[in-house]
Amino acid sequence: MSFSEFWTDLQTRLKPGDSIRNWTVKKGFLGDEFRIRAVSETFVKVDAPNAENFQHVPKKDFEVMYDNWEAYNSEQLTRGGLVQMTRFSKYTMSIIKHFKESKI
Repeated sequence: MSFSEFWTDLQTRLKPGDSIRNWTVKKGFLGDEFRIRAVSETFVKVDAPNAENFQHVPKKDFEVMYDNWEAYNSEQLTRGGLVQMTRFSKYTMSIIKHFKESKI
């Protein structure tokens, strides 16, 4: 599936109010959750319990995570490496993991 197809599918399936569990490849599900507040053509708005404001996660950050998904899951790319590419890796990796496992 191309990123464009993934993004279109994500926009259709991800809904405001959806709860997403924080996840990393090394530690699995970490227990805390965040909620989706809005989904648009250019970003996903996230309400995280420890953030002062809603986070607007840009489409381009999802593309970075999507393009590096296999390398991250095989641990060829560390989370630290991802953080250098996107400050929203926590949200993008957790949403993509949720999407791939449950097809939202």
